[in-house]
Amino acid sequence: MLKDGLKGPHLFTLSDHHPSLVLRVPRGSMSVAFIECSARKKNATLTLEIALDPRSALTVVFVWRGKAGATIAQKIRVAQGARLHLVNLTLGSCTQETISEVIGAQGESRIDWIIHGQKKMECRLSARNVFLGREGRGDLEIRGVVEGHAKASCNGSVEIGPKASGTQAHLTEKILLLDPTARADAIPSLDVETHDVQASHSASVSRIHPEDLFYFASRGITQKQARKLFIDGFLGSLLDHIPGDGLKEMSRAALHT
Repeated sequence: MLKDGLKGPHLFTLSDHHPSLVLRVPRGSMSVAFIECSARKKNATLTLEIALDPRSALTVVFVWRGKAGATIAQKIRVAQGARLHLVNLTLGSCTQETISEVIGAQGESRIDWIIHGQKKMECRLSARNVFLGREGRGDLEIRGVVEGHAKASCNGSVEIGPKASGTQAHLTEKILLLDPTARADAIPSLDVETHDVQASHSASVSRIHPEDLFYFASRGITQKQARKLFIDGFLGSLLDHIPGDGLKEMSRAALHT
């Protein structure tokens, strides 16, 4: 059970030796967690379960590095008036599914997903933001930079149930390809089963062109520096959503390691 009172975030590790983690945030408390996840086994299966009790709040950063073939499952339940902010940093090959269910009225579920695909990395990612109670809130935003021969498939979904009137939920997927050999799919889905909601979805996959790099070269910036500027600028906006300088810097350091 997570409790208030720490000066910094709660620190956890998921690995071959500790493949599952269950967190509960008690009623009325506010918590912050930083989870590092890695695996040496090629076909590792890792799970994270989170339950937010009524009127609790949790910000959690989940960082994945590991072997190809790993499967990651995240299941989250958000009770009445509770607030979730999940930040996923995917920095290695994997298949990952994230499901966040807002089961109580006036619950909030925000998911920010940052992907940096390099070399021959392959990732298949699925995120579902599900609203079952009235007047829910939540944005799902996926941003990825894919370079080298890496491949990324991103499926985002916002689902608003028949009892979730008054809900406001939005989905955005943006992928940037830095090399001709990089590949990515961004597939958005919106399923609304009631009236009186505000919901939207969008997705785009764009590519850096040689003239973009030439623009930087004409100003004395090397190609390596220019690529870093593209990466930092494209992914940095989601890092800026993370509250608190300490947690934000830990996340930024993980992205650049």
